Amino acid sequence: MNRQCCLVLALALVCSSPASSWAGDWPGWRGPTGMGHTDEKDLPVTWSAKTNENIVWKSPLHGVFPHKRDWTSPGWSSPIVWRNRIFLTTAMWPQGLTERERRASIAEHHVLCFQVEDGKQLWDTVVPAGKLVARSQHHGYAVPTPATDGKLVFALFGSGVLAALDFDGKIVWREELPRLRDEDHEPVCSSPVLYEDTVIIPGLHSMGLRALDKKTGQVKWEQKMGQRNTMSTPALIRIQDRIQLIFHAGGIRGIDPATGDVLWSCLAPTSQSSPVYGGGLLYADESGGGGPKGAAIDPTGKGDVSMTHVKWQTRIGGASGSSGIIVGGHVYRLVGKGPGRGAIGCWALETGALVHEEETLEMTPSASPVATGDGRIYFVSPGKSYVIQAGPRFKILADNDLNDGPDYTSAAVSNGRIYIKGTSYLWCIGKK
Repeated sequence: MNRQCCLVLALALVCSSPASSWAGDWPGWRGPTGMGHTDEKDLPVTWSAKTNENIVWKSPLHGVFPHKRDWTSPGWSSPIVWRNRIFLTTAMWPQGLTERERRASIAEHHVLCFQVEDGKQLWDTVVPAGKLVARSQHHGYAVPTPATDGKLVFALFGSGVLAALDFDGKIVWREELPRLRDEDHEPVCSSPVLYEDTVIIPGLHSMGLRALDKKTGQVKWEQKMGQRNTMSTPALIRIQDRIQLIFHAGGIRGIDPATGDVLWSCLAPTSQSSPVYGGGLLYADESGGGGPKGAAIDPTGKGDVSMTHVKWQTRIGGASGSSGIIVGGHVYRLVGKGPGRGAIGCWALETGALVHEEETLEMTPSASPVATGDGRIYFVSPGKSYVIQAGPRFKILADNDLNDGPDYTSAAVSNGRIYIKGTSYLWCIGKK
């Protein structure tokens, strides 16, 4: 299946919701496909905070904070867009707390709404936090990206709470996730996924998957994996004649999103990245240390396919938090090379052979790419960004800098504009 077919099918999935999205919507993590593809063309290639080139507007996030990796970060979640509104989540501690006080407390959870036209903030709703005090503050409490069906916004936070809000910022319902083990001290990082009348969430580490009714928050089904969850967000993908929810937990699995039943499972790889699909193959990889590997898997099997359906595996170097993308028979992803150093890697989808790996100085390895309909791939972050031309030969079209990092958020694309959540601002990039 080529990229265009994959995009059309994924858009059909989104349009099955009661309030159908249109081509310009970016309704959840990695957009309408859940895999970073958009049919938009001719997006801006260059922008600059210093010269204001192609900066349509910027709107402050709870004030302006120092550009350093510390407690002031509003979180790593990414923005979403529906029609004329932008939604995002933040998690902030009150000013004046010591580091010890912050570690013993939970940051205040916010859902914010902005106006597309001029960046005006329309509302800011505080969601009562859950009970999980994260032992590690590396990611913060606002890592999951919200999702919307055009009627409600579903916001998941690291403390283990999910809230549904209407478009006026009113909380319709709120649900706390159960904790199954005392050792579940890491914050929730995966983002919610919408399927028909359910919102599906990866729960706290050992909980597995949990599907809730979108209108009421009542549990419709649960799938306990018996394995530690990761930071991976599931993807809804049509494979042959059925839609599968592809999820990582102790390997990668194909799940029936209507019931939670496991259709197939594969031990390779155990991943923190979100899966992508193209050319009849799923690609997923590890994104932590310890010799990360990428793997291509045929997702048409049943039961345990670990010995039969893994087409290839390859080392990808040190990746951190980002996910890959498939364009034109190639897999692309960011690779970490050490402090202040990264690279863009390209592998042949059919064989896993490395096509090229080119260094990208100062680019965070944690921003997931966006591929446009005119063959460009945008590796966009609130700091250093790169735009390349897809293809077997490495071609940089531009490198840009907003100097609003080091938060590791990914971009949203809607109606010719690129939206980026930084440490201090929400940015709108468009041709001027």
